[in-house]
Amino acid sequence: MPARRPKVYARRTLDAIVTGLAALAALAGLARPAIPRDAGEGAWPVGTPRPIAVRAGAATFVVPSGSAGSRTLIVVSSLSRKPGAYPIRISARPADRAQSPILAEDGAARTPSLPPPLPLTAEPTAPGWSPPAARTFHLPVRDGDLASPSNYVSVTARLRGFGRAVQVYVDPADLGRVDEATVRDVVATFDDRVLPRARQTIGTARDIDGDGRFTVLFSGWLGHLADGKLAVDGFVRGSDFEIGQPSPLGNRCDMMYLSASLAAGPHLRTVVAHEYTHAVTYCRKALRPAGGDEEGWLDEALAHLAEDLHGFSRSNLDYRVAAFLAAPERYRLLVDDYGTADLIRSHGHRGSAYRFLRWCADHYGPDLLGTLIRSDRRGVANLEAATGMSFAALYRGWSVGLFLDAMRPNESQEDRVPPRFARLTPGGEDDVATLDGTTSHFTIVDGATSAAVAITVTGPPGAEIQVTAVRLPEDYPRVDLDARVEPGSDGRLLLRVRLRERDGREVAMESLQWSPEVPPADRARRPGSLTGEALVKAFGRDRLSGHDRIAAAPIPLAAGTGPGPLVVRFVGHDAKGRRVVGQAECEAIGRPSRD
Repeated sequence: MPARRPKVYARRTLDAIVTGLAALAALAGLARPAIPRDAGEGAWPVGTPRPIAVRAGAATFVVPSGSAGSRTLIVVSSLSRKPGAYPIRISARPADRAQSPILAEDGAARTPSLPPPLPLTAEPTAPGWSPPAARTFHLPVRDGDLASPSNYVSVTARLRGFGRAVQVYVDPADLGRVDEATVRDVVATFDDRVLPRARQTIGTARDIDGDGRFTVLFSGWLGHLADGKLAVDGFVRGSDFEIGQPSPLGNRCDMMYLSASLAAGPHLRTVVAHEYTHAVTYCRKALRPAGGDEEGWLDEALAHLAEDLHGFSRSNLDYRVAAFLAAPERYRLLVDDYGTADLIRSHGHRGSAYRFLRWCADHYGPDLLGTLIRSDRRGVANLEAATGMSFAALYRGWSVGLFLDAMRPNESQEDRVPPRFARLTPGGEDDVATLDGTTSHFTIVDGATSAAVAITVTGPPGAEIQVTAVRLPEDYPRVDLDARVEPGSDGRLLLRVRLRERDGREVAMESLQWSPEVPPADRARRPGSLTGEALVKAFGRDRLSGHDRIAAAPIPLAAGTGPGPLVVRFVGHDAKGRRVVGQAECEAIGRPSRD
């Protein structure tokens, strides 16, 4: 069938985005769908995000209250594209009456600019020749300037297998590590799944060396790059695709590199799909006349979104998303070059980029991936052209959606839990946080016995803060969590957790999760969790009754968990199926810290 022109699912103004989020909230049992514009309480329907106008780095608004069960979610974001430490402050005090907010304007919708559809091409056929039995490649393994030949090693790899469109070589030092099952898995995955799907959605990489096959090189060097400072599962180098690049700076070959530690299975297939997307993106962007690399954040987000397209595994995503959700203020979205910023192994930055583009694709259609890769634009300009929306509108919708999506009934995805949030009591101590550029801070302001609560948000003008407020339903349960880590009798660290339901509503228990606030670079050190029977065994039950207080049995932590801050989260759901979260931060050894 001929390739179809990509569809764009939405061409919304900011009000339409807000309406869409309100509809989502309504599905979650959060909201009435109408968005009244009258004064006072009627201007604050439960579950409807309100974009608050910011003037000179400050915003003040007054939300309805009337009871301690009233709660308002405040999302404060920095839209600055510059990295920085931007201090923000949120204060709340009782007030006599609610007021209609002054709404922000994030820009009008435009007609999306779409690239031409993929041309209809014939299925590739296998070349009429076999690949050479050995081939020499150059790998950048030493720390330093990639333009210096001294930082490369030469590897004469051996051919271990090939198919219609791929050939697999293995570093001679790793011939005993990369078994036949792994090679067969790569060949079958590339020929039968990755390449056919790419041809239909994003296009294919250029055949740089004209041999009719894409090259995969397995090498143990990927476990100790940059003089042992860096370990990766795979990578693609743009310089390999530059036909004029001399050796050893480029291999003049369409190829990817895979770690010799990988084995046959879903994770290997995910890495192959991810890296091939990088290869296609580079060919589509950098190799066109007057082209250039896609910005780092979007390049990685596209490759991670391709993992969803194939559905092999979430093993390359779960720990990255967990890192981002544990400290959303730490991981800025817009990073032009992860290498220059020394963020190659910063999992939280990648988790942020993936979740943002995932939200955009959910709202603007599955063709967004191919639209962005085939476009001649880069970065924010690329995304704005593909969606017809301003970055400010997209960022606001996503940041609020991070929380509201997690409250959607019966949402089963493991990463659909709210980002870490603070709590603020009217008349109490201010909530203070520090944002990086293009990051967000989440605060739940509790209700007061007065009729309303006045909230003020301030930040430096250079932060370009964006403020959004959402009234949460009064019947939404609150679970408090206390956590501490202490040494056990055998020297291992033990996690001790106590839960308390404060509003008299039963909560079914789903999981207990913990992850370091600053995750290690080693992918093997994953966040920990208890689910199912293990969770029931730890707490002795599967439900938290209204006003209940329960403590878990001591939970042994994996070696290497501490020291340092640990973010602990309880996830459950209420009678309406809405996700309920309690969370705390504690040191590896020390006193508990509560929200």
